Amino acid sequence: MTLLQHIKNINAQSKKWMDENPGSWAGMVPEDIKFWNDQGIFTVEEYERSNLITSVYEMHKDAYGVKGRHYDFDNMSNKELEEELERLCKVAQAEREAEEKFEAEAYDKFENQVAENMKLGADSRETAIKWILEAEGLDKEQDSSYICYSLGLSYDKEYLFEIKH
Repeated sequence: MTLLQHIKNINAQSKKWMDENPGSWAGMVPEDIKFWNDQGIFTVEEYERSNLITSVYEMHKDAYGVKGRHYDFDNMSNKELEEELERLCKVAQAEREAEEKFEAEAYDKFENQVAENMKLGADSRETAIKWILEAEGLDKEQDSSYICYSLGLSYDKEYLFEIKH
């Protein structure tokens, strides 16, 4: 199979998946062979190896917070790359689970602080949250994502801090 046919097959699978899953999207692979040839990719095997290298490089960031610039990809076999990718996926999954646990604990702490502030006299949930933000030096902050970051909350909690007009 030629590189172009391989890429067209990938794109056809992606299009089919998107058609079967309305509202979902998938990136399409450039079908301009010159684009790939300019990168030194001429065969399906070279294309697949390039994707494997990119996956390891990027997954290292998910796993450890920095891209994998230290790898000597030229001296790694595809089997070694596949094993490293599998290992990195496990590390990244463990990191994500730890992050989710941390965020859940931070949210519980936040909700407990809101409840405590209500007991202490806050006349509304909004006031209770305002007191938390004042105590944390975040009362002037308008970026709700930064507030979430500062409090250790998941970014899906930004709605809690959106300014009401």
